[in-house]
Amino acid sequence: MSASYLAEGGVPLEDWNPNLYLRFEKERTQPVKDLISRIEKAEPARIIDIGCGPGNSTRELKNKWPQAYIVGLDSSPNMLKKARKVSTEIEWIEADGGADLSVLGKFDIVFSNAAIQWIPDHEGLLRKLFFMLNKGGVLAVQIPHVGNMGINKALQAVVTSNKWNRYFKLNTVELVFESPQVYYDILSRLTSVIYLWETHYYHVMENHQSIIDWYESTGMKPYLDRLPDAKLRFEFSGDILKLVEHEYEVQQDGHVLFPFRRIFFTAYNE
Repeated sequence: MSASYLAEGGVPLEDWNPNLYLRFEKERTQPVKDLISRIEKAEPARIIDIGCGPGNSTRELKNKWPQAYIVGLDSSPNMLKKARKVSTEIEWIEADGGADLSVLGKFDIVFSNAAIQWIPDHEGLLRKLFFMLNKGGVLAVQIPHVGNMGINKALQAVVTSNKWNRYFKLNTVELVFESPQVYYDILSRLTSVIYLWETHYYHVMENHQSIIDWYESTGMKPYLDRLPDAKLRFEFSGDILKLVEHEYEVQQDGHVLFPFRRIFFTAYNE
C-alpha cells in the first residue's frame, strides 16, 4: 500500500489512515486474491510483501502458504500498527520499498499490491525487486492504472484550477504508472517468462460520496496533506465531488458503479 511516500525534498507527509483505507477492505483485497491465484509456485519458503499497508494482502499470502516465512514491509507506522494485529507469525518491517532491501536476503516470491505507484523510476525499482528473487522465484505486482478514471480526471481538474493550484505548484506527489507495454519492455530485459494482464473492476458504491471516501485514503491524500486546515480539505473534497457526480451515473437502484482499472504481472527468475 504505502511503500514510499515522501514530498519533494524527502519530507514525510502525513501518515496513512488504515481505518479509512480498510473501509473498502473487500474491494481492495479482491485484486490481491486475483494476483495470488496466478502465482505458479508450489511451496515457497520465503515471501515478502512490499507496501503491505494494514496487512490485508499479507494475510492472504499467509492463508495461501501457511508454512512460508513471510515479511510485510511498509513505510507507514500507522499501517504497520494495524498490520501487527493481523498475525504474529508474519514479520513486519518498517522500511521504504524503494530503498535497497538486499540486506533482507532472497525470496521465492516478491509481492506488491497497489504500492509501487508511490515510488518513482519503475525500471530501476523492478530490477531491484527482481534481483531479490531466488532461482525459480516470481515477482508478482499489481498497479492501479488511474489515468483515464473519472475520479482522477476530476481530481486533476480541481488541483489545476485557479482556485486551488497555488497550494500545489511547488510540492506535488504524482502517482507513477506506465502502460502494460512499458512494463513488458522493462521485464523482458530481466526474463522471458512474463505474464501480463489487466482487469477492469466495477465496484458497487452506495453513492458518489463513497467514491470520494475511497479516494481520500489513496490518490487524493497527497493533495489533502498540502492543505493547511480541515475546512479547506472539506471544501477541496466537495469541489471534486461536484465533478464526480457528472463522471459517474446513478444506476436504477440508486447505487453508483465505480470502474477501476488495474495492471497485473508476474515475472519468473528462470
